[in-house]
Amino acid sequence: MNEISLDELIGNLQTYELRRNSQIKEQMKKDRGQALKARENDSSDFDEEGMAMISRKFKKIFKKAQSKYKNGNTRKAKNNNRDQFS
Repeated sequence: MNEISLDELIGNLQTYELRRNSQIKEQMKKDRGQALKARENDSSDFDEEGMAMISRKFKKIFKKAQSKYKNGNTRKAKNNNRDQFS
């Protein structure tokens, strides 16, 4: 059976650990790059028209909410609702 000194064993383990860490980092870089690739043959039903419709609806809702806050209607509506139920 081969015998090695404690210093050699520690050196071998450190070398192995460094190699393993570099392999893991390389693998993570490869995996990250694959996740960001776009598919050209996407056969989903969600197209540009659907996205445009959702965008228009969101803008409409956002404008309504923004005008309520600018006019201060939110506080008045809350106070009126409390008075009605009291």
